[in-house]
Amino acid sequence: MFLKKLSLTNFKSIAHIEISFEKSTTENRKWTLLLGENGTGKSHVLKAIALVTCGSNALGELLGHADSWIRNNENTCTITATLQNKRATAQQVSLVINRGENLSSIILNNKKSLSIIDETAISKTSDYFVTAYGAGRCLFNGLFSNSEKNSSSHTLNIRNLFDNAAALNPLPAWIIELDYRLGSTGFDVVKDALADLLPGISFHSINKEKKQVLFQTVDGIIPLDQLSGAHQNMASWIGDLLFRITETYKNYKNPLTVTGLLLIDEIDLHLHPKWQRKLYDFISTKLPNFQVVATTHSPLTAQQADTGELYALKRNSEQIIELIPFIGSPKSLLVNQLLMAPVFGLDTDESYEVQETKKEYKALKAKAKTVSLNKAEQDKMGMVKKKLQIQLPKRAILSSSEKELDLLQRIEAQLNIKK
Repeated sequence: MFLKKLSLTNFKSIAHIEISFEKSTTENRKWTLLLGENGTGKSHVLKAIALVTCGSNALGELLGHADSWIRNNENTCTITATLQNKRATAQQVSLVINRGENLSSIILNNKKSLSIIDETAISKTSDYFVTAYGAGRCLFNGLFSNSEKNSSSHTLNIRNLFDNAAALNPLPAWIIELDYRLGSTGFDVVKDALADLLPGISFHSINKEKKQVLFQTVDGIIPLDQLSGAHQNMASWIGDLLFRITETYKNYKNPLTVTGLLLIDEIDLHLHPKWQRKLYDFISTKLPNFQVVATTHSPLTAQQADTGELYALKRNSEQIIELIPFIGSPKSLLVNQLLMAPVFGLDTDESYEVQETKKEYKALKAKAKTVSLNKAEQDKMGMVKKKLQIQLPKRAILSSSEKELDLLQRIEAQLNIKK
């Protein structure tokens, strides 16, 4: 199942936005990255997708206080989504929540759409898989949680997005269980999924006696819980995703090739900039048939997006949140160019201190054109000017760039001669 379109009206802080996930009339987009300042509703969009696709059982467990989903001073919120299955059949589903409603009335009023999800989830499991992760992806090394037995599978697949305290499945316990269930095939599944997890680290083996998952690193063989926060974060959600897939498809030998929808908040959490640049390709390679909708604050992650894959949520002059698509291909821009594009909204790529010092200098210079500066202001002007001379970034062209420009100029000159 893939997501084709989404419309939100009076949902949380969002008055109204619409977004298409179609790459063309016949193909859905595999990646969508959402940018935005804190408080503009990036996580809300992910939660809206999760709620409208989760079905009646999961809705009952995740909805909570219904009024909290409705925008202030409004009485109703609506989530509408167009979904497409493997047979290219499109269906529209919606979730309408009225202020003051209880859960039973919400389920009754949305019976038609919920039944579409419920029937798809029950009778066409191979065509329905949605999983979601919030910004708090906690590693858990204990035994399987008893709460797993008391919740629907669809609740468990998306619970972490709604509750950051919800620990992900204990990777060591699950890998050992998978090894018992599938034997050498299970080991190969894990090895393939966790290979090249991050630069300089790969899955090594399982220590069943100590219930440890071991990784090969530049410092030797190390258990999962002794790896860095970034390594643990990546291993945790990818391991949990594998657990969810293999629980849904008990006999599936190639879980990484499953078709599904992945929602993930702050996808590059804890990652060094060097690896943020590779994250897009890593996930695309590991999960080739997943549609990914993710949020990020990183220009390095955003730079990996292709044409039509990057959007920003921004407040306009009236403080209304708008969805702004990035025009063109982020891949074609330098990082500092992307930072100063409308989707990020920065006025300059200089440091904040330099920016404020320049403002101060311009203000004093403008005042000096109309009135004489007093002694204190003159001293201040001199100090600010000296500070800028020291701190202003140098924008010299790299020697390699000079050679390239020289070559281009010589080629252009030769072409002009031939004309």
